[in-house]
Amino acid sequence: MFEERRAQFVGWGIPAEIVARMERRIDDCWSESPGGWACEWWGEAERAAARQDWLLASLLYGAARFPVACTPLRRDALRRQVDCFMRAAPTFRAHFERVMIRSEHAEGGAFPVHVYRPARESERPVVCLSGGVDTGKMELHRLAQLLARVGRFDVVAMDMPGTGESGMCLQADSDAAYRSVLSQVAGRRKKAILGVSFGGHWAAKLALQHEVDAAVDLGGPIGAADREAGQIRHLPNGMTGIVANAMRLPALPDEQAADELLARFSLHRQGLLDRIDCAPLLAVNGADDPYIPSGDVRVFERYPAATVWPLAGLGHCAAEKIGRVMPAIIAWLYCELRNDSLGGRLALTVAERLLPRRERSSGNAEARAGSQANAA
Repeated sequence: MFEERRAQFVGWGIPAEIVARMERRIDDCWSESPGGWACEWWGEAERAAARQDWLLASLLYGAARFPVACTPLRRDALRRQVDCFMRAAPTFRAHFERVMIRSEHAEGGAFPVHVYRPARESERPVVCLSGGVDTGKMELHRLAQLLARVGRFDVVAMDMPGTGESGMCLQADSDAAYRSVLSQVAGRRKKAILGVSFGGHWAAKLALQHEVDAAVDLGGPIGAADREAGQIRHLPNGMTGIVANAMRLPALPDEQAADELLARFSLHRQGLLDRIDCAPLLAVNGADDPYIPSGDVRVFERYPAATVWPLAGLGHCAAEKIGRVMPAIIAWLYCELRNDSLGGRLALTVAERLLPRRERSSGNAEARAGSQANAA
């Protein structure tokens, strides 16, 4: 677990020395006794809370419930994470508000989202920020603040359906939750979605349906080509079970059930990839992602409105070099939502030059670019 997620936890804001200390102490990812994952992170969180270091305590409780709140201790960790996060809110560097979104699919008819604004009064574009099956809105706090303060967007961070406080299970039509968020928060303003990991699936889906002004798919599963059910049942690092938990399945799916789920979530099987274009879409991922095939990024090279960055030698969501990737993503969003200003275009040009090495485009994309140049 640590080998893959160490950098991610530091990226959330947990100090590297605490992550290293936990790595030395933890010898079982699922035991809830001393030496077990949840127990050790819980103890560290309690010490931070005793110091009233509320944001750190929230992040540590988030680590305790990671990757899924599937046991009593982990569910209690999620509740404490929320409490500590709200205690930390007055110290945030952007105007913050916890808002309830009405939804007939959520338990109790509503679910909470976190809204970040660079100032209280203004008409700005809205960016919906969503993680995937194991990273929720509170873990994305740093990124939400960055989007608000640097991009000058209103940012609404949400838990993907099936995770966190969403109060609903993950389904193939969970894009309805994102529509509810964007319609209730953004209204008539320009709107975009930045989806990380499985969240990228919903970003791409909304872009293909032209329901947003811009979308970023960072490492999302698309289902561009059929995959063997056996592959999905044996994803590394317990990912199959994590996804099954988000769907509220009683057990891991057998091969037949896995094949049915793949078909249900595939944007190809839904007919969305047959469309001739999409809303402005940025598709980004590491070319060596162990979960998502490279074709799930490269498939968007055929669309005139899509920009594709397959990053050579990197893994899921290009996490190893995310510090060089995220500035370019924010600059791209700024250009799309701010009418392609000269300053934004210059910032994007510089940020793109600092990106990790990109793999060459496929023949289809090069042919498309050539035909567009000839037409011009």
